[in-house]
Amino acid sequence: EEAVKFYRLAENQGLAEAQFALATMFTHGMGVTADDAEALKFYQLSANQNFALAQYCLGVIHANGHAVPVDKIEAAKWFGLAAAQGLAQAQKALDDLR
Repeated sequence: EEAVKFYRLAENQGLAEAQFALATMFTHGMGVTADDAEALKFYQLSANQNFALAQYCLGVIHANGHAVPVDKIEAAKWFGLAAAQGLAQAQKALDDLR
């Protein structure tokens, strides 16, 4: 719970890494009640700042239909953005979609 407080302070300043950390915490219910909508919101904020891991996670979310309808085109978009930054698992996930 203490970590959430500090991540929220950093997130309020627009720090992509803090947004990603909060997304992960909401995904897994670490220090907060698990909440897919909140997780998605924070993944989106972080991904929009070109944080590759958040982009990859959004790809996974859209590919698997977790908290959103399955959308392979949207998944490919996010995987592609993360892959362009050299994230190996995003490159593999993009290849697996094809």
